[in-house]
Amino acid sequence: MTNPVPEMTSQPTSADRAFDKRLRRHVIGRIRDYYVVTVPGFEALCRRELVDLGLSEADMRLERGGVGFRARFVDCQRANLNLHTATRVLMRVETFPATNLRRLAKNADRIAWELFFSTAKGLSVKVKSHRSRLYHTGAIAQTLESSIARRLTQAGRAEQPVTVPQTLYVRVVDDQVALSVDSSGESLYKRGFKSGPAHAPIRETLAAVILLSAGYDGLMPLVDPMCGSGTFSLEAAMLAKQMAPGIGRAFAFMGWPAYTKKKWAFLKREAQSRIDVLDRPRIFASDVDPATCARLSATIGQHGVTDAVMVEQKDFFHSRGDHYGRTPGLVTINPPYGIRLGSQRQADDLFRAICRHLKAYYRGWRIALVTPNRELARRVPFPARQMPLFHGGLTLSLVTGTI
Repeated sequence: MTNPVPEMTSQPTSADRAFDKRLRRHVIGRIRDYYVVTVPGFEALCRRELVDLGLSEADMRLERGGVGFRARFVDCQRANLNLHTATRVLMRVETFPATNLRRLAKNADRIAWELFFSTAKGLSVKVKSHRSRLYHTGAIAQTLESSIARRLTQAGRAEQPVTVPQTLYVRVVDDQVALSVDSSGESLYKRGFKSGPAHAPIRETLAAVILLSAGYDGLMPLVDPMCGSGTFSLEAAMLAKQMAPGIGRAFAFMGWPAYTKKKWAFLKREAQSRIDVLDRPRIFASDVDPATCARLSATIGQHGVTDAVMVEQKDFFHSRGDHYGRTPGLVTINPPYGIRLGSQRQADDLFRAICRHLKAYYRGWRIALVTPNRELARRVPFPARQMPLFHGGLTLSLVTGTI
């Protein structure tokens, strides 16, 4: 019997050590500007989540559709892992003036792109330009792609294999160029939970926004009586169990030179240690369609939230608030509307019937109700607040209040 050959490990060179030092100084340890893209009109909810992660509110700024903040790379990773209401997280690389392509190339060539990208392959450059002399988005993208490729070639990194696709976002406004690297990759609403069709689909980030806007705290009972694919129920389960929504997926920053598996493993253990095991379900999902209920039950079992969610086949109009305990909670409904129901009149009739049933059998409960138009929202037969909601190219209304 022969002895096994010991595994050979290469020792870091002086060039490797120098590069690691630059990474720590300019990316890992440096406080940089980041920007979280979120649901327009609900930026304050995302800010609250960032504050809950320990970031300084004094360093944050709210803009239409997002929240800017200053932090380190570890905070960027933690934000991607933990934020419920974020669409993506961008890291600002550089900002400079440029009125023509020559000036753009000159400024871009000064950037140490090898600190942000491991390879030039598979890089996507997305450009928007407003009120600027640099207006040809295709030429802007090509100029930046060439600059990045040159720099990475000089650094010996241009032909490295692609591990995670990368995107550079370019925004040119009033001749000021802002370059940001996408740290998220696929949109953060893709939690990796749901599969199969849904009658009234809604994105996970939008569902989280609706729940938090209605005052959901993870402790009260939640009824999702037209559950469809169960987005409300699954998001509520993560909130109730204090489960990080990104714990089961990958991110674009995993392809950055600054990323280390060891640090990411620590952040995941940190998130996993906060997950609660509930003594009984607090979330009650139901739907009239048995196949829909079967799919949601399978999803709940697959992702370990059976302690939080109970699924039952039931017609909404046979449900009552007192079926779910003595303490009122929150009812969330995104009813079918418009073309999915067949006609506008049918959608309006269904909406009014839902409101009548809620008023009769859910007194004292909070409500989060998505309405197809503002006129219907004004006719809700109980005190409520109305907010615009942007979903799938439609402008809807979110009605919240107490029945």
